[in-house]
Amino acid sequence: MQTFDFQIFIHSDHSILIEFDGSISEDLLRYILGVAETIQHNPPAGFVELVPAYNSLLIIFDPLNFTPDTALSHIKSSIKKAQAVSTKQSNTIEIPVCYDPRVAEDLDYVADYCGMTVQELIDAHSQQEYTVYMLGFLPGFLYLGDLDKRLHCPRRDNPRTRIEAGSVGIGGSQTGVYPIASPGGWQIIGRTPVAMLDVEQSPPAIAKPLDKIRFVPISFDEFEKLDKEEA
Repeated sequence: MQTFDFQIFIHSDHSILIEFDGSISEDLLRYILGVAETIQHNPPAGFVELVPAYNSLLIIFDPLNFTPDTALSHIKSSIKKAQAVSTKQSNTIEIPVCYDPRVAEDLDYVADYCGMTVQELIDAHSQQEYTVYMLGFLPGFLYLGDLDKRLHCPRRDNPRTRIEAGSVGIGGSQTGVYPIASPGGWQIIGRTPVAMLDVEQSPPAIAKPLDKIRFVPISFDEFEKLDKEEA
């Protein structure tokens, strides 16, 4: 099993941060999730929750029941026992996306920037299978890898004050879906009628780290029909 070097820091009066060495990869993600799983199965005193990221793991505690030295010792012991999680723990989720200018304000711009036709852009974006690396920025926002290098496109110079929920965007070397309406600066190339976040479900997000995402192109008519059904 591949392991990774790490450093542990007292992050605040109620959290500890583990930073792992190594480039962003599925192997590193599986190891981080394995460490998280080990800690969760035998949590230190005061434990509240875990937040995995690209190359780090944040452990959050109840500040009134947080003893840093004891927690650090417990976490170091857990890391020694950790095993990378299996890819069998991941699910593949298909998300219908409408790549139509009526819901994709930046579609033509991104195609032109990337030197593609609109159809070539749609094909390249939808034929890729993406790994969910982390959730963040907004509740339920999925950070996906790895975007085809041909589709890398800088964020907008002037972010929008409102991007609709379900909007599919490209920001630099990443792609993702806005789970709720919010300001944002990513280039919008489509929209899904599927809810990415449901606070009445547990977990509330449509996917978790290590899951696979596939975008399935649909027409504008199909989008409107599914959007009404979802509403």
